Amino acid sequence: MENNKTILILENLDSFREIMYTALKSQGYRIIAAASVKEARELVKNQVIDLAILDMKLPEETGMAYSKELKKTHPGLPVIFCTGYMDQSSMSEIDSTQVVDLLIKPFPLPELKKRVKEVLGV
Repeated sequence: MENNKTILILENLDSFREIMYTALKSQGYRIIAAASVKEARELVKNQVIDLAILDMKLPEETGMAYSKELKKTHPGLPVIFCTGYMDQSSMSEIDSTQVVDLLIKPFPLPELKKRVKEVLGV
């Protein structure tokens, strides 16, 4: 299975990032995987990205803050957020942005694959 869609995965937990990377790579996507916002910034410079999957809680800044930055350099970029914990402030922040989807960890890999397909329209 091969397609030309590129997905950025920003997840600071190595094991979780690797699981998502492997699951989506097996579906034929080109994956850019980063453990930090700093690393993601470097990896996506001058890259075309079709989807960003961002962890909401990162050590250096939130995935939400980085998504706003990404949307300036990649207008119209769909974003799926992943989180293991949702509080009221996170929910209100999500409501005020153009988030495509939200996955609560741990989520089943078939659900991740399904949602990615839906967002990318493949």
